[in-house]
Parts: sequence; structure tokens; C-alpha cells
Amino acid sequence: MFPPPATERSRAIVLVHGAWVGEWSWFPILAILAASGRPVQAVSLAGHGTRRHQGGPHITLDHHVEDLCGLVETYDLTDITLVGHSYGGRVISRAFPRLAPRISSMVYLDAHAPVAPDPGQTPERQALAEANGGMLPFAGYDPDPSWIRGEEAVAWFLARVAPQSFACLAAPWQVELPTDLPKTYVYATGGEASRFTRYAEVTRFADDWHHHDIPGPHFLMFSHPDEVAEIILGA
Repeated sequence: MFPPPATERSRAIVLVHGAWVGEWSWFPILAILAASGRPVQAVSLAGHGTRRHQGGPHITLDHHVEDLCGLVETYDLTDITLVGHSYGGRVISRAFPRLAPRISSMVYLDAHAPVAPDPGQTPERQALAEANGGMLPFAGYDPDPSWIRGEEAVAWFLARVAPQSFACLAAPWQVELPTDLPKTYVYATGGEASRFTRYAEVTRFADDWHHHDIPGPHFLMFSHPDEVAEIILGA
């Protein structure tokens, strides 16, 4: 049917991937989410995934906000559960003021969340980006065969990562989210304290947040797909 009826546009789940990876990083949970009967869309951010050819140091957070808003507005999605993983938390936060009337809940999956000061980028990271023409190579979250189902899967993963524009990570992104908006934070507790610990320490005790700890690595959608999907569907 065209145009798509409201029943095919409402209660949508919109997934925003993190830095270096692409929309493909949601693959382990797509079928689980789709089985719920709700519309599911995984955004491809400029410079990553199917849009890797568009990458470069000129890409900013604003480009990625436009990517997200463009998808939502083009498909006229409503009553959205908006999910951001890692850097994707910055994207969904910055996009919230524009998309607020369409959003029913937000999920931050081991992501940057607007509940604590942004720690900023380290001098080491900035120097690395400068040495690579404004691009940060993938490092720090290398997949482990124990949670990504073997060496072949690791090779598939690593073949698809792309350098990240440093400009995206240096841009301001924090906004104030309404206290009555359902908000969920999922914290990966399987490794050492990470850059996301500061957000988890706030959301764990905040009255207006739902908080979940999962004993897994940063890429929880690979290691714990059923748990992550259940949380998203229940948000």
C-alpha cells in the first residue's frame, strides 16, 4: 500500500551505530527486532557502512544528525524508540530537539549520554587524527572471537570498519532531555572501566532513567543479542 499507512510507520525502532562501524553492526539483532512486527530502520551514517565512500575529515556530527533526521522524516516514522550505540548516543542526543514530537523513548547502548560532562578528546587522540589527515583509525574495541563467534566473524567485522572523522568527536552534542521521556541506559560491565562509566554512574541512580548492566563487551549486540533486543523492545 502506498503511501504507507500509519500502522506501518508507528512504534518504529531506529538504530544509530557508533564510530568506525556502520549500520551492519546491528545485524545480530535485526531479525529479533523485526519479529516483533514493529518497523525497524538502521541508519547508515555518512562515511560508514554502505556510505563508506563518502568519508573524510569534512564529515561532522551535523552531517550525521541530518542522516538520522532525514531517514525519520522521509519515512514519516512516529512513536519512535530511538537507539544509539557508543558515538551514536551523541547523534541521537543532538537530533532530539528536532525529532522530539516523533520520539516515545530513547535507549543509550553503552553510549555517550547527556547526563555527565563530556570528557573531551585526549591530546593523544587529537595527535593521532592530525597524523592521519583528520581521521581516527579504528582502535580500542577490537572484537574478540569469544563473543563474535570465531575468527571468520572477526575478519568480517574488521573488513568493514572505517576511519572516523575527528571533527565528529570534537563537536558539542549535549542537550537536556525531558524528565518525563522514557530513557534507558545499558552499560557493558564486561571489561575495565570505560569512557562510558561516567554516564552509567549517573543513570544507575537517576529517577528518570531505566538502567541495565550487561556483563559483556562494548559491542553488546554481538555478545548479548537477545538481552539487548529485549531491552529495546521493552523501552
